[in-house]
Amino acid sequence: MKVAEYIEKLKPYEGGKPIEELKRELGIEGEIIKLASNENPLGPSKKAIEAIKNVADKVNFYPDGDAYYLKDKLAKKLGVSRDNLIFGNGSDELIELIYRTFATDPKDEIIYCYPTFIEYKIIGMAFNKKLIELPLKDFAYDIDAIIDATSPNTRIVFLNTPNNPTGTAIKREDIERVIESVSDDVLVVIDEAYYEYAKAEDDYDELLDLYKKGNVIILRTFSKAYGLAGLRIGYGIASEEIVNYLNRTRPPFNVNIVAQYAAIAALDDDEHIENSIKNNQKGKEYLYSEFDKLGLKYVKTYANFILFDVGDDADKIYNELLKKGVIVRSMSGYGYKTFLRVTIGTPHENEIFITRLKEILNV
Repeated sequence: MKVAEYIEKLKPYEGGKPIEELKRELGIEGEIIKLASNENPLGPSKKAIEAIKNVADKVNFYPDGDAYYLKDKLAKKLGVSRDNLIFGNGSDELIELIYRTFATDPKDEIIYCYPTFIEYKIIGMAFNKKLIELPLKDFAYDIDAIIDATSPNTRIVFLNTPNNPTGTAIKREDIERVIESVSDDVLVVIDEAYYEYAKAEDDYDELLDLYKKGNVIILRTFSKAYGLAGLRIGYGIASEEIVNYLNRTRPPFNVNIVAQYAAIAALDDDEHIENSIKNNQKGKEYLYSEFDKLGLKYVKTYANFILFDVGDDADKIYNELLKKGVIVRSMSGYGYKTFLRVTIGTPHENEIFITRLKEILNV
């Protein structure tokens, strides 16, 4: 079967194996701790679970294509107009819609710093776009390099804050510098997937109103703090014009009915979000402390994961942890050959992770 050369170069996403299969393959008798995908260790809100149960007998119907009730509730919560919101099958779909809608000329250039959320690159390659990939500076987005890299062909600039996989944040003044440096027809995408965790830090800047600049879209998700990763639902906040154009390329019924009802219920459970943030803050402090005791360097995080240096081959330490029933993420594929990324779990999960890590490092 003949396909375009740029499709040949793409590698299919390889998800992790089911936990039960890993237990069988590795002969692990006890529990497996999964701290690899930045999921909420507390799970979804009980209100969301109840909503899922209540809508189960309605899945024979197509979902509301406009997500009317969810849009209404979220608009009121954020203090924006309904017309400023668009929903997607995860933020991934919204990124794809952004490419499909706003990067239509073969000369269009897309700018981002790397390592970052890999979908900017994968989707860009799938659309055969010219990607301007800039290295991070001290594990963070290099704003000066981004501004210097802009050209008349620049069409989209991706800013991931907090950045995955480093956990670093971009200051508001730096984001405004990027916005001011580009023309009005360049779309600046501010990806805030970890917003709820980030805002718990005193020095994290509020960015929501930046969508009023007119050429900005802010992406957020229900996958992280809200614990609905398995339902795939994300949203964008942008001008009415941007939302209107995105809706022209958005597939009908793109957000399923279960996800919509679960998200509506999750928005009503502030206590669950507060508990999730508190768990993350306490877990972060614990892991920082343990890394300090072990003499391991790490990057201050604004998210629910920590990038840290094991001082040894990352893949080797990853595999040793896996054999001991702890799944983290090796960063060797991102160019960080001695770094792992660990999701902040429950106190129990964090303690098991540190115990197993100490066993491997012989300390």
